[in-house]
Amino acid sequence: MRLIRIAIAFLTLTSAVHAAEPTVKVAAVHFQPIEGDVKANVTKIVELTREAAKRGAKLVVHTEMATAGYSFFSREQLSKVAEPIPGPSTRAIGAVAREFGVYVAFGLPEYDASANLYYNAVTLVGPRGQVIGTYRKRNNLLEASYNSEVWAPIPTYDTPFGRVAIVICADMFYSAFPRLAALAGTNILIAPANVGITTDFMKVRTWENDFSMVVANRFGHGGKGSKPTYFNQDSFAIPSPFDYDFSDSRTAIVSNKQEVLADFSEPSNHIVYANLPVRKTRALPVVRRPSLYSVLAQDTLESYTFGQFGLPPATVLAAAAVDPGPQSDIWAAGLTAAQNVLAEAKGKGLALRLIVFPSNYFKTADADGVSKLKGFSKENNVDVVVQYSASAPPQSVMFASNGESYSYDRTHRLRSEPIPDKKLASHFWMVDRDYGRVALLQDVDLMAPETSLTMEKLGVDIVALSADTDLPIASSLWASRTADYYNIVVANRRGKEGIYLGGYPSGPQLVEGDGAAMAQIDTKHVRSKKAPRFLDFSKLLTPCGGNNC
Repeated sequence: MRLIRIAIAFLTLTSAVHAAEPTVKVAAVHFQPIEGDVKANVTKIVELTREAAKRGAKLVVHTEMATAGYSFFSREQLSKVAEPIPGPSTRAIGAVAREFGVYVAFGLPEYDASANLYYNAVTLVGPRGQVIGTYRKRNNLLEASYNSEVWAPIPTYDTPFGRVAIVICADMFYSAFPRLAALAGTNILIAPANVGITTDFMKVRTWENDFSMVVANRFGHGGKGSKPTYFNQDSFAIPSPFDYDFSDSRTAIVSNKQEVLADFSEPSNHIVYANLPVRKTRALPVVRRPSLYSVLAQDTLESYTFGQFGLPPATVLAAAAVDPGPQSDIWAAGLTAAQNVLAEAKGKGLALRLIVFPSNYFKTADADGVSKLKGFSKENNVDVVVQYSASAPPQSVMFASNGESYSYDRTHRLRSEPIPDKKLASHFWMVDRDYGRVALLQDVDLMAPETSLTMEKLGVDIVALSADTDLPIASSLWASRTADYYNIVVANRRGKEGIYLGGYPSGPQLVEGDGAAMAQIDTKHVRSKKAPRFLDFSKLLTPCGGNNC
């Protein structure tokens, strides 16, 4: 009897553990559609969906424009493959969903006959075969030849395994779209795509938003289209400068804990599977400060307005991030490190204008040390950024070569940090130097995607970032922020020093090193800002309850 009780107790405990962490099996399909052959593509999608469902997947995700392929450059071309939703493809794929009781998301060109409009769309079909919802792509380049503008909230859908949201391809590279999905309570973000992507990028999105992410990608090649000699509004085409090449695409599933659960990039039709946690709660790692983001609702980047910012002239300069490492005399070591990196720059013929030190290196201001660094700054025409970790909140200070000092107090905290919100600063701080508009930030500040968007809206050229983080994805996170068109100079006490370049520089996009990193920056590369479009920024400004903030 005692053994029976022990066995029952063990089974009860085991059941409780499993009940506390239920999972759902999801599938993502790596697929090559036949350009323009909807019938053949849908037949294959049905076959692959059936295979995934038979293997236990409850959510099956297909690629962007899966039913038709991607190489379309006019409304006239798209009209040959587009269809309404609901329509033939949703009925065919819905029949499989109903047969197995699964959810299926797939991309298709949609035609709205009532308005005579076309969309690059993804529809979510439910376990009764019904269309649950449709997401229409927001951001596009050449697709503007047919894809209609969409101004609407990011839709989310409640399922037995959590709240699901959809974005398409380019939308996920603009941090605001995944963020809006997260603020709506999304647990799983679906991202059908036709693009090269890395799992490190997916880790950034899953970390900052605390959701899992499923990217279903295509492979193969497509055409580049051609410009017609004469045309009407439907045959008007925007061809590509090159043939579409999807050879670097990957299909992957990453959990909210940044675990790469599935990853496939070979040129063959293939299904990847993963068990994702079914979660009732979620918590953003950085506490949001909506009151700081108000400028996001202002159209500052309209071309005429942006031209009136009064930015310093576009400049070529060198910047360096330096961590002297453990030293008995930190101020002397800091000065020596600054002198060494200046000598290195001169040896390379570079005009060094900015040096950034890490967080938690200089604990407090030392009168003699500050005086010497200020003297170095003024004598050599180099701005120096330090951070004082002993203050609450921590404070960054720029010793500018014009003799001025500019200070900034940290505005954000990790959810795990005990800093009271009331002690955090209530403003960002930018300063126009002769070489560019510079923002002083600290690591946690830039971990919030809203901060990054705000920097762009304010016309920042360079973020001087003092950091002390061992976050494994830190380098990928900083690199992702340059999509908002500014450069980042980061010195990290527990990680790599780096220069991360925004825009489209001709050389490498980033330079990293242990202890020091130096690179040349040309601010003209970030003087063509491109904020996300077709987005209600006010949703990012709304205070929200609980862990979504």
